[in-house]
Parts: sequence; C-alpha cells; structure tokens
Amino acid sequence: MKELNEKQAQAAFEKLQNLREEAGKAEDAAQGVLRAIEPTAQSLLQKLGIGADGKLADGAWNNLPAHDRLDIQIRLQGMLDALGAAIAGIDEPRDSASVMYRTHASNPWIYALIIASVVVVALVIWGIYRYWDVATSAKATEGQVLRMVILMGALGGAIHWMSSLVNYIGNGNFFRRWIPYYLLAPFQGAALAMLVYLLLRVGVLAPPVSGTQNVGQILNLLGLYAFAGLTGLFAKQAIEMLRDVFAVIFKKIEGKDASGTAKSSESSAGKSSSPQTVAGGSAAKNP
Repeated sequence: MKELNEKQAQAAFEKLQNLREEAGKAEDAAQGVLRAIEPTAQSLLQKLGIGADGKLADGAWNNLPAHDRLDIQIRLQGMLDALGAAIAGIDEPRDSASVMYRTHASNPWIYALIIASVVVVALVIWGIYRYWDVATSAKATEGQVLRMVILMGALGGAIHWMSSLVNYIGNGNFFRRWIPYYLLAPFQGAALAMLVYLLLRVGVLAPPVSGTQNVGQILNLLGLYAFAGLTGLFAKQAIEMLRDVFAVIFKKIEGKDASGTAKSSESSAGKSSSPQTVAGGSAAKNP
C-alpha cells in the first residue's frame, strides 16, 4: 500500500467525515456499519487531534512514526470502504474480525504468504526433480505418471499464487479476504490436473494397453506433464473447460434418454392398440 502524505491523509479524513454524516442519514444497514466503526474513528480522530472542523493539525501526520501512519492508513481505508459499501447498499460484513471484512491484508500476512509461496514452489520443484527420471522413462507406470501430473498441477497453482500475489500487492489491492484463495491454489491445481489427466486418458488418449506395455511407451509424457502444469496455472480456464465437457456429455445422455422414452411410448401404444383391433374383429364376427 502506498503511504499517504499529509495532504492525502487530510483528504481521506474529510471523506470519512462526509461518509459518517451520510451514513447517519441513510438506512439501518449503513447506520449499523457507522455504529460498528465509530469507536475506531473516534480513536483515530483523537490521536491526530482532529476537531469538529475535520482538519489535521499542521505536522500531526508527518510527526507520527512510519508504522503508526501505516496502521492508521489501513484502518482508515477499511472504514472508508465499509461505509461506502453500506451507503451504496452492498452487503458487507460489519465485524472487522470477519475474514470477509473489506480491509487490506496486514504486513505479517503478506510476509507469511510470500515466504510460504517460495517454500511451496521449492518443495514441488524438488519433488519433480526427484521423480522425473522415473516418471519420464518408458517403464513408467500409471501411478508414477499420475504422481507427476499431480506435482505439475501443484507447481502451476503455486506459480499462479506467486504471480497474482505480487501483482495485487504491487497495485495496493490485496485484501484480507483473498488469503484463503492463495493458500488453496496449489491444492486446486493438483486436483484439477488429475481430473484433466483422467479425462484425456479416457476420452482423448485412450490407447490400448497390452500386458507387456507400460503407459510410458504409449503416451507423450512430456506433453502430458506440460499440460498438467498449465492446468494448475490457469485453473479458472480449466474449470470452465471441464464444465463445458460435462455439459456436452450430459446433453448426450439426455438425448439418449429422450429417444429411449419415445421408442418406449411408441412400443406401448402399438401394444395397447393390438387388443382393440382383435376385440373389434371379434365384435364384427359375433354381434
């Protein structure tokens, strides 16, 4: 987050004052948010010596230690976002302790996520390096190939974790509510890679395997592993692809069921007409 200068801080506090006044005249939801943040707002105003006119004392902002300015800035931005969303009618959590509360991630969380992403990438690369020769040999088994697919998917998810995290931190838009997404990205990539591999293995690759063959002899393993890594890296697109595949398969199943039902109806109609014909004939012969 880019640190505010004194002029920008003054503008932010004036905006907070305007939003507080507007929320006090708005509906119950906005007033509830105002009541929730009011203690924090009053504490900040007193700390900076801001009076009823909403003006910062000269040098009050710059005289604060850097870590205090950053802490106040984070809390100030959280209050502005919460009030703005409440006034606009957007449903947002009012409790600042909630994971879904709209506030920027703290420095400890940012440092922890950066370190964790480096550790995860290092561990996954080590696993890939360790099993690479076995997983790319002509004698590779299904289990060994699947293990490498999972590792490559996890690597793709971890790469996405690192790149997205760096971008959002650099843009100053990294909110606390996104932390679970980054923690789960490698697991999501590994699971998706496995599903895509099974789909390709059954529906696209599907080569016949004799008793003397291994999958390493009949599959393009390097291409398969690259595809698994891309699946983890572009998890959103992979999920959309799987959804489209399922939609096509489901339509085919529905079509078969519909045609089977129609044939069954025709057969039932034919069977039900036969006794009537016989009965009609009997009635003609025996009035």
